[in-house]
Amino acid sequence: MNLSDMTLPQFKIDKHIRLIELFAGIGSQAMALKDLDVEFEHYRAIELDKFAIKSYNAIHDTDFETTDICNINGTDLGICDTDKFCYIMTYSFPCQDLSVAGKQKGMTKGSGTRSGLLWEVERILNECSELPQVLLMENVPQVHGKKNMLDFQKWIDFLESKGYSNYW
Repeated sequence: MNLSDMTLPQFKIDKHIRLIELFAGIGSQAMALKDLDVEFEHYRAIELDKFAIKSYNAIHDTDFETTDICNINGTDLGICDTDKFCYIMTYSFPCQDLSVAGKQKGMTKGSGTRSGLLWEVERILNECSELPQVLLMENVPQVHGKKNMLDFQKWIDFLESKGYSNYW
């Protein structure tokens, strides 16, 4: 549902938060949570760029390894005890093939584009025996622009099939 068309329902997290950042970069989502004074645990950070993960570790005082999202599976996320923990998973997949500043090759599943790495998140979620309670996707506005709307709708449909409510 487009956020401009609705009022968001109230949602309260009352469990210890474990943050999983796919395409973590330097940890912008973790920084946002810190800025909001949200207490959380840096649980997993998946990032291919060795310089980005080195920066992430320096900024957040963590010790994550460089990891290719294509080489992990759902069990690698370590989601367990969802009755005790709230898992927030962020995924800021590459925007180069969506952005107006990029080549605009899109994010179609199986396209081999960098932005098509979104569909690795689908694979991983399908492999999870327990799902994160909260997903947060961040990307450029063109992710749901005219050229990419069909793929975006396929993504929304997939998330709904897993039981997620979607707001964008």
